[in-house]
Amino acid sequence: MTKENKRLIIFFLLLSIFLLLILFGFKFSCPIKKIFHISCPGCGLTRSITSLLHLNILDSLYNNILGIPLFLFLITCYVLIGIDIIKKRNFLTSFLNKFTKYYFIIIILVIITFILNNIHNI
Repeated sequence: MTKENKRLIIFFLLLSIFLLLILFGFKFSCPIKKIFHISCPGCGLTRSITSLLHLNILDSLYNNILGIPLFLFLITCYVLIGIDIIKKRNFLTSFLNKFTKYYFIIIILVIITFILNNIHNI
C-alpha cells in the first residue's frame, strides 16, 4: 500500500467519524451562512444525506441536489478502500484519478447547487 493510499484511508476514516457525528444528531452550522448570510453549495448536505438514509429521495434532492451523488461517491470510495486493504492494490487511487477528469461537470453542479440553495433559502 502506497503512502498516498494510506493518506486517503486516513482521510476517509476521519470523514466517517464526521458523518457518524452528524447521524447521531451533532449539529454543524455553516460559517459562510453566518458571516455572509448566503447559502454555500454545502448547505443542506447533512439534511440531504439524512433524508436519503431514511429513503426520502425527494426531500434529499430538495435539501441539496449534491447529496445523492456525494453519498454514492463516498460508498464507492469505502468499498474501494476495503478492496485495497484486502487485496493490497490501489483501486481507490486509480478511481480518484479517473474521477478528476470530470471536474468541469462537478463545477457546474456546484454552481447550480449554490443558486438553488439561495433560491430555496436553505
